[in-house]
Amino acid sequence: MRIFIAAGGTGGHVFPSLCVAEKLRELGDHKVFFLGTRRGLEAGVVASRGFPVLYVSARGWNRRIGLQMFRMLGENFLGFCAMGWYFLWYRPQAFFAMGSYLSLLGGLWAKILRVPIYLHEQNVYPGLANRVVARWARKVFLSFEETKEYLRTRGRVEVTGNPLREEVVAWEGKKEEACALLGLSKSRKTLLVAGGSRGSSFLNRVFLEALDFLPKEMIQVVHITGVEDFAPIAEYAEKQPFPYRVFPFLDAMGMAYAAADVAFCRAGANTVTELFFFGIPSILVPYREATENHQWYNAQWLVKQGLAVVFSEEELRGPLLARELLRLLNRPSGFPESESRRVQFRKSAACIAREILDLPGEEGC
Repeated sequence: MRIFIAAGGTGGHVFPSLCVAEKLRELGDHKVFFLGTRRGLEAGVVASRGFPVLYVSARGWNRRIGLQMFRMLGENFLGFCAMGWYFLWYRPQAFFAMGSYLSLLGGLWAKILRVPIYLHEQNVYPGLANRVVARWARKVFLSFEETKEYLRTRGRVEVTGNPLREEVVAWEGKKEEACALLGLSKSRKTLLVAGGSRGSSFLNRVFLEALDFLPKEMIQVVHITGVEDFAPIAEYAEKQPFPYRVFPFLDAMGMAYAAADVAFCRAGANTVTELFFFGIPSILVPYREATENHQWYNAQWLVKQGLAVVFSEEELRGPLLARELLRLLNRPSGFPESESRRVQFRKSAACIAREILDLPGEEGC
């Protein structure tokens, strides 16, 4: 089969789609093509995994009237034309959409040309593109049961969980090995700070403020800063009297999760499901500019699992963050775990791939 995947922009779309693409490749000699832009994460990450990327000119839907809106409409019109050419030239037999402006552009062509559409929604609250494309989809896959109430689809929905990367889940239960590779102490508590695939200046700043109120003798830090803040924080970390590991971006996120005792993060779908999988108590600050506030819904899901507290950017300051970090560090270990849901996240990519290829489901799907 020839299969198109639309998953562009951030790691929240790209990494789960790669999990599915790799399963498709494992299940036969299928040709998988990604539709993407040269600005997005897919330009580097997808190509490095050996999947061809068909580039188009497109950008996120700007709903504010102004010059940027006209620019967006122009680029997306060009992208729509380019996608039409790709659909006519390659004749895909399935279209898999992960949500985003690329999913809507590709979904329109798939509907016009009667290409079967499969859709995955990573977040609790579905984005506009997925709410539209879901009406045309043969099957809609969801990360969370709660998402059903936001979609107008009946009988074509399946809760599969969010596909998690093999290189992440493989670190489950390997705390000592992770600490050794990161140069961390086994006797200290590890704080993980991560602001998503592009980092977060707000999280970086508030965490550095909080460090003044934390006991240096009991903690150590793994801090994923993003590219822009890496140099000054790395310089700051060198002066600290405790292990402080700083990365602009970390491919081996599973190693960081395995080492962590408490996390301070944004609330993207990948982050939330990975924190749940590893059972890490977390302080979440949803990105307030995220489309339709979808990170807030993700964060609230993790709160319901007994694993998170949530703050807005407006209310969180260094002293408050320090108090919450200490509270989580000192709370009894363990959390109300759902083993069946953890297995579901591990099996998600395989279940989706088999559905797209119309193969019998394996155990756990």
